[in-house]
Amino acid sequence: MSYMMLYSRLLNSLIRNNKNGYWLLKSGILIGKNYVKYFPDKRLPRSFQYLHKIVFDWTYKGIASKSSVWVNLFAPSEILLAFGFNPIFVEAISAFLSGLDVEDELILRAESQGISESFCTFHKAFLGAAISNLLKKPKFLVATSSICDANLNTFRFLSETLKLPFFFLDVPSEDSKEARQYLKAQLSSMIKSIEKLTGRKLNLDYLAKIIKKENATRKLIKESLKLRATKNIKTTLTFEMFMLYPSHVFCGTDQALRFYQMFVDDLKNSEERDGKSIFFIHTLPIFEENFKEYFNFSNKINVLGMDLNFDFLEEINEQDPIEAICEKLLKNPYNGDFKRRFEHIKTLIEVLKPDGVLQICQMGCKQSIGCSMLLKSNVETLGIPFTSIDVDCVNKKNNSKGQIRTRLEAFLERVK
Repeated sequence: MSYMMLYSRLLNSLIRNNKNGYWLLKSGILIGKNYVKYFPDKRLPRSFQYLHKIVFDWTYKGIASKSSVWVNLFAPSEILLAFGFNPIFVEAISAFLSGLDVEDELILRAESQGISESFCTFHKAFLGAAISNLLKKPKFLVATSSICDANLNTFRFLSETLKLPFFFLDVPSEDSKEARQYLKAQLSSMIKSIEKLTGRKLNLDYLAKIIKKENATRKLIKESLKLRATKNIKTTLTFEMFMLYPSHVFCGTDQALRFYQMFVDDLKNSEERDGKSIFFIHTLPIFEENFKEYFNFSNKINVLGMDLNFDFLEEINEQDPIEAICEKLLKNPYNGDFKRRFEHIKTLIEVLKPDGVLQICQMGCKQSIGCSMLLKSNVETLGIPFTSIDVDCVNKKNNSKGQIRTRLEAFLERVK
């Protein structure tokens, strides 16, 4: 039996018997953090080796720090970073826990508290961890209404069950003067409440510096997008998923800026693109065996990334950081109707020129399942093969390996 299997069994046993597993989870991530620091995967380019390190650093702080805050992917984490908090997002923790093979016990625990079987397993695993003595309580919770309708239910449940302060930002679907005033009032109210709750004061000058670094990072993201149209870099689906950390919650940090500087350099020095190239929509099934076999370190198929890592690419005004955050939230192409989202995806496709587009419909995600036929009809008008495949990216037992393989191979045969 491997050390990882033994660790997973012990962690599952603690969860099953309602024992405190926090210390074991924290120790495991600390070991992982040091392992990737001192023993980097030599198959990876330098930028991904660095990304591996900072993702473990951020995850460890989000779990172990006394200043942790639980957020959703689109929360205005710039404000939290300026306060000196350590944000961590739902999908990150759930993916780590699935990698440790403890998702079954956590999902069962969540369902025992009345959480629906059809609820998104990213959220359900996180809920199970939160109520199973596996995670230490954060200072408070922050979520937005953007994209995912599970956010409000998840964070409200956590707030009520764990008695935690919860700040929810209702982001209007259209950008207007009135919408900005409405959202700005919510942000101002949240900031005042956090100051009163924690005794910390928000330094707007420091927040402006974070926005400035965020703009510099986003400029590099745009450059990497153009480079991926002609260059091929050795990657795995896991590292494409890891990029959600620097492209979202930690965008504006020194580490995120450094990663994208390294990533652009690696792309410039990589080989010219050759073979089939696939662009992913929505999420990535990093634990599904067929996808790992076909896409990780592949010499035949180029992974061009995932749309969520290129969602908002505009520069925002660092001189007025609160207004800038309002603009980013309101102008995000995934905030609003499908037409707005597809126009953005179409632009990404025109830049990247993929040979095929693959949408991953996460189990329980209404927005990805609901728009799959619209995406199919719209992408295929561009003359590009498209398919959607239902995969549970967290609960591995929900996946039929044979059916997924049939769908995936049929799609790849269509890709020229």
